[in-house]
Amino acid sequence: MPNPSSADAEKRPRTHAEINEYRRRTLIEGALRSLAERGVAGTTVATISKEAGASRGLLGHYFANKDDVMVAALQHLFGRISESVRGSVDRMEGTATEKLLAVPVSLFAGATFTELNRTAFLALWHETRFNEKVRKANRQLYRDYIIRMDHMVRAAAQEQGVKIDAKQVALGFIALSDGLWLGLSIHDDVLTGEQAVDLCQDYLRRELRLV
Repeated sequence: MPNPSSADAEKRPRTHAEINEYRRRTLIEGALRSLAERGVAGTTVATISKEAGASRGLLGHYFANKDDVMVAALQHLFGRISESVRGSVDRMEGTATEKLLAVPVSLFAGATFTELNRTAFLALWHETRFNEKVRKANRQLYRDYIIRMDHMVRAAAQEQGVKIDAKQVALGFIALSDGLWLGLSIHDDVLTGEQAVDLCQDYLRRELRLV
């Protein structure tokens, strides 16, 4: 059985492409930690480099400016949360309706709704108001999100034999879950994750005529 050091060695990036990807990801994750702690205004080349344990020069090698770092951070965070939710739902056995109802469960689960994820997201959401590059990236990410939810709602509706506007229901779910995510990120003494899940599932059940 290999010892920890040899196991770690096997995981280390070896090729030029792997090294570049590793360094870039390390910088992005450093940016997310800085965003979560300091917000966009307090996040600088120095704070990102410090959080990433990298030199300031390395950041300039992979990103042209701070805007590009913010875009990459948003894409990475959105992708990480999406993969967590999708992976959890895909691994479960169940009907299309059960999988749809499992989405909010995974979305507000401890592994997804971490302090880092929600505080970094809060900072980046605010940045979409003022930063055209971040707003454009956010718009594309949400287009893809809407398409995925549309497909899931459509499959559940077909399974239940009901005719609904799947895209409209998907949009309603995203608006509700985003609002609850935002509310929990700011006022976790007013709302609980369990309540957020219940509210999302109640909405989906009503739209699918399950209640």
